[in-house]
Amino acid sequence: MADTDLSKLNRKTLRVSRGFTYTYYTSPARDSSKPTLILFHGWPDTARLFAGLANDYLVPNGYGIVAPDCLGYGGTSKPTDDESYAWQRMAADAVEILDAEGLDRVVSAGHDWGSALAQRLYHFHPARVAGLVTLNVPYLPPTGDFDLEAANAATRQAWGAGVYEYWRFFTAGDAPALMARNLESVYSAAHGEPATWEQNWCSPGGMRAWVSEGRTQPTLPYASGEHKADFMRRFDPSEGGGDGFEAPSCWYSSFAFGVQNAADRLLPKDAWTVRVPTLFWGGAQDFVCRPAGMQPSIDAGYLPNATVIVRDGGHWALLAIPDVFGEDLLSWLQSTF
Repeated sequence: MADTDLSKLNRKTLRVSRGFTYTYYTSPARDSSKPTLILFHGWPDTARLFAGLANDYLVPNGYGIVAPDCLGYGGTSKPTDDESYAWQRMAADAVEILDAEGLDRVVSAGHDWGSALAQRLYHFHPARVAGLVTLNVPYLPPTGDFDLEAANAATRQAWGAGVYEYWRFFTAGDAPALMARNLESVYSAAHGEPATWEQNWCSPGGMRAWVSEGRTQPTLPYASGEHKADFMRRFDPSEGGGDGFEAPSCWYSSFAFGVQNAADRLLPKDAWTVRVPTLFWGGAQDFVCRPAGMQPSIDAGYLPNATVIVRDGGHWALLAIPDVFGEDLLSWLQSTF
């Protein structure tokens, strides 16, 4: 079962200059030789995603931690307009958190959408980042030219499936309400056997049909107990209204409908090269965030100091095989810093 207990860390809140309030969790580095990691989660998680990593690996080995509930989740503000989620704005929020903690440089790490934000923290504030860790989501060079139709066509040609097909549902106006009414479907789609992602996530209409028809399936061993209960508490409309999916969906719509293209075009092309040590850690059976997606950026020279580790597992392999993930990350940190 995944550890979701953050009680061993310090819980803090910060109102950033643009008016949003962030909840985040911290533990200081044991000594100056150990870096602090800022840990960004993705959809549909909170900072709790990293509780096991923090409790079992980072804190016992002296590493510092800053783990925010990202914008739209948990104890953090939940705006429902795409512009609030522009990369440069969320990166600036993260810098304000680092400033509040007196941290000059950190290892920027993230899973899923948090991987993208970890990357953009480097791109917009390279002086604040000593290393980059991308979990499952490969490096996304800030080209500013993302097009959903073209991306699905390209991945169909490369891998036989459009890995962004589910975005058609996630960015639809009726999706948040449908997901809130069918939480068991959403949860089991996310945390079922990795092979089921090919149909549910990567086929045209697959995710809409799965959720709207209320389908369910068995979930992986970690996806039970408190892990599932936390998800249900946060999104169940009967639980005081729940958080809802409107804000989390903005991470998709801001990328699909041009907000992040505009953000990325603020960056010069020489910023596309990551000049700090980079680790990609992914799952061989992640059919959406495919490890093969790293290779074009490596071939283009954008990642001159990259380590790539691929293990058996799907999109949440870091929860399915937490000991393997923890040891891999520790090994990279120890050899790099």
